Amino acid sequence: MKANKGVSAVVGTIALIALAACSGPTSPGSDNPDVEVGDWQPEYVDGVLQPLPDGFPNDQITLINPDEPGHDDGLYVRAIQNALEGISPVSIAVRDEGYPTFGTWAGIQTLQDEPGGNDGYLLLVTAMTGSGMDLLTEPITEEFGLDLDDLNPVIATEQTPFVLMSRADAPWSTYEEMVEAAKEDPGSMRYMAAVGSQLDIAMTRLMSEGGWSAHKIPAGGSAEAGTIIAAGEADITMLTPSVARAHLETERAKVLLIISGEETAPEGYPDATTTAAIGLPDEPWGSLRGFVGSPELPELHKAWLFELIKAASEQDVYKDRLAQLPGSQAVTVDGDEAETAIRDALKFAEPIIRELGLHYEQN
Repeated sequence: MKANKGVSAVVGTIALIALAACSGPTSPGSDNPDVEVGDWQPEYVDGVLQPLPDGFPNDQITLINPDEPGHDDGLYVRAIQNALEGISPVSIAVRDEGYPTFGTWAGIQTLQDEPGGNDGYLLLVTAMTGSGMDLLTEPITEEFGLDLDDLNPVIATEQTPFVLMSRADAPWSTYEEMVEAAKEDPGSMRYMAAVGSQLDIAMTRLMSEGGWSAHKIPAGGSAEAGTIIAAGEADITMLTPSVARAHLETERAKVLLIISGEETAPEGYPDATTTAAIGLPDEPWGSLRGFVGSPELPELHKAWLFELIKAASEQDVYKDRLAQLPGSQAVTVDGDEAETAIRDALKFAEPIIRELGLHYEQN
C-alpha cells in the first residue's frame, strides 16, 4: 500500500469509513497454499462456482459503485449483481459511494483500507480507460499517492461509446445544424459537463476540431447532466448510452452524434451522425467497463473473481442490458489485456489533453 494518503476530503472520508468498520470477512485459510493460478481450474456444482482450496470466498462480496445509483456504473453493477444470482457461492452486495469524478482512485483506497478488501471481498466497478485518464486531468499521484500500477483490472465485460445528447426542443435537428448555431452565437450554447471526465475530454475535443464553442456548466455527474438536458435547462451534454436511454425513451432528448469509427450510427440513433462521418475516424473515447481489485489482491483470488464475473456476463439478464444500449458490445477482457488498453489510450490521449489545456499541470 502506498504511504501517502493525500490531503483531499475524499481521503478523509475514506479513513472515517475504515475506522468505523469494526469487523469484516475473515482472511482465507491456508489449507492448500501451494495451489498456483496455472494449476487451478474453475469448478461448478449445480451452476455455482465453488470456492478456492484456501477457502476464498467464505463471506459476502461487495461490489462498490463509486458513483450515484443512476450513473452508468450503478446501472452496470446492478445488472452484474442480478446475473450472479445462482452462480456465486456467497451473497453479493452493492454499495453506492458517490465519489467525485476521479472516484476510482478514492475507491482503490477503500479496497486497501477496509477489512477483506485486499483479499478480494471488495471489488470496484470502473470505466477503465477513463480512470487511467484521471491521472492526466487530476493530481492523483500527488494527492492519493497512487499511480497506474495501482489500477489492478480484474475483468472488463462491455465496451460502450459516448453519445452527444441535446434537449428535444432545441432549434436544431442535426449535429451539423447544432454546430452552425454554436458558431453563429459563440458561447451561448449551454453545455452540461462532468468536468475533467473522459466525457468532458471527448466533448472539448469535438469543439476544438470543429471550431465551435459552448458555455461549460459543471454538473455533479453524467446522470445529473442528462436530467438537466431532458428538463430543457441546458442544451447539450456527452453521455454513455445507458444514462441517455431513459431520456430518449421519454422523447425529452435526442442523440445527434455517436463517437464511432463507423460511417453510420447504429440502430437506435436514427438521426445521429458519427465522428467518422464528420472526419474524426480515430477518436478513442468510450467506456471499457468492468472491475478492479486492490493492488494487493492475490493472483489466485483475482483469477477466481475473473471467472465469477465472466460467468455473470454470459447470463441472459446481463445480455439484456447490452441489447438495450445501441452501439455497446460485449467483451471479455482480462486484467493484462485491460492494462494494455489503458496504457494505449493514455499514450494517444495525453498529447490531445495537453493541446486542449486540460492536463492538471496546466491548471
